[in-house]
Amino acid sequence: MTDRSTVAETRTRERARSPKAARASSARGVGGIKSINKAVAIVREIHAASRPLRISELSKLLDLSPSVVSRIVSTLMKGGMLDHDEETNRIQLGLGLAVLGHSALGRRKLDLIAIPVMAKLSEDFKEYISLSRLVEGRVAMVRGGPVEVMHQHTFLTAVVPVHASAPGKLLAAWLQEERLVELLELRGMDAYTPTTITSVRQFKDELRKIRKERFALDDEELVPGFRHVAAPIFDENGNVVAALSAGGPKAKLNAEEIEKLRGALTNAGIQISRQMGYPTAAPRP
Repeated sequence: MTDRSTVAETRTRERARSPKAARASSARGVGGIKSINKAVAIVREIHAASRPLRISELSKLLDLSPSVVSRIVSTLMKGGMLDHDEETNRIQLGLGLAVLGHSALGRRKLDLIAIPVMAKLSEDFKEYISLSRLVEGRVAMVRGGPVEVMHQHTFLTAVVPVHASAPGKLLAAWLQEERLVELLELRGMDAYTPTTITSVRQFKDELRKIRKERFALDDEELVPGFRHVAAPIFDENGNVVAALSAGGPKAKLNAEEIEKLRGALTNAGIQISRQMGYPTAAPRP
């Protein structure tokens, strides 16, 4: 009789505690979801603004207290999702978002077509081959290397500036004037080496040359002693949607080797573009 009473009492206590425990657990879950929603809203507001924003601006836009915004921004910065511009004291999208977003693109049609071609090129030239797109005003690159270097056809991601890289210049060459100006104002034209183009006028001259030749060269403009070559990939509508590129030490990539690489990248770009649905071999000038 005592055992039955004990069991009954235990069950009664469990039932009494269950609603409270459930409510507490539910509250924690809802609180977590709300924080995630706020974090997503902050990222979206910065993206929509197309410029860095202050904590106070985000607070007003989202109707959240500055302390809440600051706390969430701090967490996102630790994860590389946001960056803090020390000079302007503003918050901007971080490279972590660009890298993650670009990694997700690997399931798209272009990537599925391009990756086998890149693997073949990397084996032929024993160099890294990159597939690049513009993401948030920077160049997001998927890089694949030869087996001798990477032990397998693993593909890595990197982010580089538009004005100082071969794929960046190539992709910029087909941008509308208004978007190009916005991009340069947003990201600036910092000098990475003595040969980096930092003049808007000179940069536009370079882009006209690239459109004409359908080829871009980074001649130690990003990294001293390093050259990079890029060719376009375009879709069924004639839009340049990506750049195929490769590079190496200047001592190895002399004028003759650059021409060989240029020809191989151009042909590979044509091959990929045709599979993308583009009927001819040349993008729109």
